[in-house]
Amino acid sequence: MKICRNREKSILPNTHKRTLVWQHRMTNELHSALRDALQRQGYHILGSRGAFKPCQWQRMSLVGRGTCYKQKFYGIESHRCIQITPVVDKCTHQCEFCWRVTPADLGISWDQAAVSKEEVMSPDRLIDAALEANIRSLGGYNPTVTRRVSREKWLEARDPRHVAISLAGEPTLYPYLNELIDCIKHRGMTSFVVTNGTMPEVIRTLTPPTQLYLTLAAPNRTTYRSVCRPIIKDGWERLLQSQQAIKSLPCRTVNRLTMVAGRNMIEPRDYARLILSGEPDFVEVKGYMFLGESRRRLDIKNTPSHMEIRAFSEKLSTLTGYYLTDEQVESRVVLLSRDKQISHGLKSEERH
Repeated sequence: MKICRNREKSILPNTHKRTLVWQHRMTNELHSALRDALQRQGYHILGSRGAFKPCQWQRMSLVGRGTCYKQKFYGIESHRCIQITPVVDKCTHQCEFCWRVTPADLGISWDQAAVSKEEVMSPDRLIDAALEANIRSLGGYNPTVTRRVSREKWLEARDPRHVAISLAGEPTLYPYLNELIDCIKHRGMTSFVVTNGTMPEVIRTLTPPTQLYLTLAAPNRTTYRSVCRPIIKDGWERLLQSQQAIKSLPCRTVNRLTMVAGRNMIEPRDYARLILSGEPDFVEVKGYMFLGESRRRLDIKNTPSHMEIRAFSEKLSTLTGYYLTDEQVESRVVLLSRDKQISHGLKSEERH
């Protein structure tokens, strides 16, 4: 398998493998019912279990209808950002609020946490496939077809400068995550990695992406088990270890708090203690959106208003000493920063 560097590691330590809920024999292919469901939702399946999905903010940016909050907060141009996952069907959580398809949603089962090196795409092939999928998805935005898109912006969108490794699935289960981050950097692009924090051994040895997100979706173990529904027994303890580990990472770090009304918008003091234990550069307090498969598990009433998100953010600001520095109402997200003055663009050394 072609990878950027010959640096491979075991995904799960032997002691941890015993805690997993094994359901089925491993297979090199997605379950057909899952593949069908993902394709109906607009996913492009890459290889055995990688995936790309066009982002609505990329399309809205192309036609001049707004940009993602990541452009406002961090300078990531929405029309030049793509979102991918190397393992669309693998995750150690089954979060109530997640838009991804879980086994329970389809009434089937598959092994959600075991990943072998033989059943995933190499980083180079994954990025090549994602870039090709991005070009295909932009066909309808060709300025020869629609006057709403400028030729300059369309050409830029075909040459993305940023890769968000998120979308669905848990990227730290991918055995070539370090090599993937390296490949993205070697191609002149920046990267965000979004993790649920259940693989601290991976985070401790992670090749620094441009920015690492660690999701905090619960203030305590009880809420964590109810909302995140981990398939590993020690998920909460592993999350705490990961939160401690991000303090030493030489990259920008973010805690994302996905807030679900009536479920986890409680105990701001406990959230504050968790945040301070990791000392992230930023905290994003983001309201749950009633989207995707989460509509099977939650109700529209679980979607908090932006006013509720801001009020909760103000409490966290007071408790942590972080500054409330920005917000985007349409995305129901507030940005807290450890520093009062922040740069909304990437530093030159972070772009290369």
